[in-house]
Amino acid sequence: MIKRAFLFFLMIMLLSITGCVKDTYNMSMLSKQNHLYPNMAIAAMNGSFSLKDIVKTNDTIMFDQNKLLLLVFTRNSIIDLKLSDFAKSATIHKVAVILPGQIDLNLSDITSHISGDFTILNPRIKFNYTNSFPDSVKLDFNFIGRGRNQSVNLNLEPFLIARPNLPAQQEISSSFIIDKTNSNLPQIVSLPPEVIDYSGTATMSFTTSSPIGAFHLTGSLDIEVPMELGMTNLQLSDTVDNFLKEDKNSDNPVKPEDFQLLQFNVIADNGFPVGVSLKMSLYNSSTGKIQKTVNATDILKAAPVDSNGKVTGSSKSTTTVEFTNDFFSSVPKADKIIFWLTLNTTGNGSKGVKIYSDYTFDFNAALVVKPDIKLK
Repeated sequence: MIKRAFLFFLMIMLLSITGCVKDTYNMSMLSKQNHLYPNMAIAAMNGSFSLKDIVKTNDTIMFDQNKLLLLVFTRNSIIDLKLSDFAKSATIHKVAVILPGQIDLNLSDITSHISGDFTILNPRIKFNYTNSFPDSVKLDFNFIGRGRNQSVNLNLEPFLIARPNLPAQQEISSSFIIDKTNSNLPQIVSLPPEVIDYSGTATMSFTTSSPIGAFHLTGSLDIEVPMELGMTNLQLSDTVDNFLKEDKNSDNPVKPEDFQLLQFNVIADNGFPVGVSLKMSLYNSSTGKIQKTVNATDILKAAPVDSNGKVTGSSKSTTTVEFTNDFFSSVPKADKIIFWLTLNTTGNGSKGVKIYSDYTFDFNAALVVKPDIKLK
């Protein structure tokens, strides 16, 4: 009785505030009916936002001078070598070992839930250094990215660093760029890596008979990842407890099976070069079976881009997502819910796209509810 009254009251309140009835009823006949299935359309929400509205900049996430989204990871003191670190040798070449280390990008929680193809087009590493050795020093770096049970070697050739012009110049500060032109950096970043292991050597060739100076070499890394990318069926999945399932002792008057239909109508105008599909499944972990699945294919369609990967317009889409009584009846049989999010950039990843701060997204969403109100 309480449940019946609550549902009927809920229906009346929704109608009086925001809804409209899609069916008509002879009120004098209600006493002769066991169930009432009114269709109620409710204007749920609408909105508009740009990337800069939802992305808050910090030391890692920022926008460059052209408003392109940029990720930056910094590793200080990757090199700190003194003259005593170079092993003595009978030859003029002396070698120092760069202490091995690891850069943890804290992506393991993400990489364990993704599949599909993901490509970062133009990452770069800026090796910043200060050198006071007067003799020639050649660095041989070894970087290995590891992620999704794969590993990629940087394959960077050894390179010479700048040296000071003694005695007028006691030290020199400069940088060396590592990118797609001289290494496998795009392949490492596109794993994406959970960690990057690094090691290496520094080889010094003595050419001065009475060298003077501080004999010190320090260096750091800035890993810059501009959001120039491509995605082909990149799928992110997550499994959570079934929050729709009612506890046996629950006193909640409304249960999932009390609805004949719950329908979302979404109209979107997407100014991002990324298309989105959603899927939600009721899952029984004991049997390993999926009970029911709701699909929202192409809920967002990717915006068109020019030859440089910049958006030139927007793409409109209309999507209906239905939760039927058949779905709600399966809720008690599942202890888990699996969510899938599938992403494709414009052209299904066949061309690179760029993500800028002024990209916008507009949407309107409406809700159609058809409760099962038991009158007797």
